[in-house]
Amino acid sequence: MWLSDRINGWLSWLTDAQHNLRSFSVLRILYALGLLSFLLPSIPERSLLWGPSSFWVDPEAKRRGYFTFDLLMTKSNEALFDLAYFGLILLVLLFLVGFQTRLVTVLMLIMLVSLHSNNAYVLNGGDTLYRITLAYLLLANLGAHYSVDAWMAKRWERKHGRPLRRVLPEHIGNAAHNAALVLCCFQIIVVYTTSGVWKLIGDEWLSGTALFYALRLDTFMTFPAFNELLWQSTLFIYVSTFVALWAQSLFPFAVLWRPTRILVLFLLMGMHTGIAVLLGLWPFSLAMIALDMLYVRDSTWVSIFAWGRRSRGWIWLNGAIARARTALAGQLPAPLAGLVLPAGASASADAAPTGVASARSAGAGARTAGAADAGPSDVEVPTAGAAPAGAADAAAQEPPYQRASAAVSADLRTAAASAEAPPVTRRSSADAPTRRGANPSA
Repeated sequence: MWLSDRINGWLSWLTDAQHNLRSFSVLRILYALGLLSFLLPSIPERSLLWGPSSFWVDPEAKRRGYFTFDLLMTKSNEALFDLAYFGLILLVLLFLVGFQTRLVTVLMLIMLVSLHSNNAYVLNGGDTLYRITLAYLLLANLGAHYSVDAWMAKRWERKHGRPLRRVLPEHIGNAAHNAALVLCCFQIIVVYTTSGVWKLIGDEWLSGTALFYALRLDTFMTFPAFNELLWQSTLFIYVSTFVALWAQSLFPFAVLWRPTRILVLFLLMGMHTGIAVLLGLWPFSLAMIALDMLYVRDSTWVSIFAWGRRSRGWIWLNGAIARARTALAGQLPAPLAGLVLPAGASASADAAPTGVASARSAGAGARTAGAADAGPSDVEVPTAGAAPAGAADAAAQEPPYQRASAAVSADLRTAAASAEAPPVTRRSSADAPTRRGANPSA
């Protein structure tokens, strides 16, 4: 009976909903940034590294022993190679913004394997990790958030009143996505376990001096002066070496309990950030950080974003963006201005009714924002149509930027006042609690 319930719980977790969609969307963005971080700087030397001028690696390339898509990254024609190389960069950019994500992922993986097969001397563990996990990610839904695909899907649903038609049954798509999640999480466990075992074998890691030698590798010094400053501290070297050693070695056990999972994820993300900054290994570090984030549940992301939206910094940033949009709209023709203006704002000086409405809404928003601190007798309730004398003329004479900015500022003040009240959230099926132990993510 216990075993049957456990199996049913896992099957329900696998097929009922797609999990960690926000983490997968963040992974898509970080993967694209990691790929661009080595494709773009390599443009001047692309022919020497992978193109027709890389004939010096052909003897080694012929020994690889597995089929690759050599025709796509040909060495026989410079123009065709350049077309394929810049085509790969275009695919990575589409992957970054999340346009036709599933199709782009397939094409990008094929082109990436073809590029890597042309020169094995410039590859590292990060390149291998990209190829392996991208094969898993063919099954995942990478465009559910922060993507053009998500924006187009919402636009379609608003226009037609129904979501886009699914190609596969829902339970099959959910199972494929969640299978990719399990495979990627298992892959990162394998990486950390293998790394931890090899570190335990080495004398430098057990003596607490390994980080000292890593920071003194001339080939990987991004900021030599900063590296030299760090290795002068014996305490920093000793503590950091053992933190890296035990965080990786104990990772398979630490992820089983939420408090230790959160701690080890913070430690490992900090370690990989240090590797990226101090050693310049950005593609590898971004891939590892992205895979670590798969252990973060969607509900955690929602809580983080809700806290951020209530902060003063976020409100100030929204105001700055709104002011920039209204300033830009004032320089554009009327048809284009409507594309960049906030809702309810006007960029045309002759649009007096909209300007008057914006001024009135600004005053109403200010009074609403102050109502939280004022007593009931201090709040002035305006009568419909009883605008102050000359308000319409004053609002009509204001520049478009000030009218639009007043409306946006009123909305922000109202949002700041309402943010102090406890939020009422509606839980979706993706955030519903599962059986104990069903979801391995944080």
